[in-house]
Amino acid sequence: MRFVFPILFLLILPELVIANQLWKSLGEWTIQVKTDDASRCFASRKLGDGSEVQLGAEPTLDGGFFAIYNSDWTHISDGVTGEVEFDFGRSRFGGAALGKIENGMPGGYVFFNNPAFVQEFARRQTVRIIGSGGAQFELDLTGTSRAIREVLACQDAQPVPVNSE
Repeated sequence: MRFVFPILFLLILPELVIANQLWKSLGEWTIQVKTDDASRCFASRKLGDGSEVQLGAEPTLDGGFFAIYNSDWTHISDGVTGEVEFDFGRSRFGGAALGKIENGMPGGYVFFNNPAFVQEFARRQTVRIIGSGGAQFELDLTGTSRAIREVLACQDAQPVPVNSE
């Protein structure tokens, strides 16, 4: 009987540890599948300041997301909302950002369902991101177009999610 718990733990451990599976690497971007809920694909890139940028699909919501996390952003609390603006030069998009903790790092998560938003990410070289507290930075979008195409291919290969509505 005392062997049951260790055996069960070893059977369950891979599910607890492997929340993301690597789909493909494309230069600085890695395409991953988040498997801890409805399978959703996203592109991830590490920046020089330790930030992690994510851009991906939200198939159960018929949209996508942009998120950025950094362990130094301790002022961001999980679940707190704010405003964010994405300035691509000729076009701007704004919306609500949600404070979120991902892999122990605080950051912001933005849902979008406007195809023009993701098209700007694919088309432009940079985007200036401005938070509600006035903090802003410029993000290099090199390789983003290929990463987005691969996220879409990855998502097409996943099982169709069951919508909870």
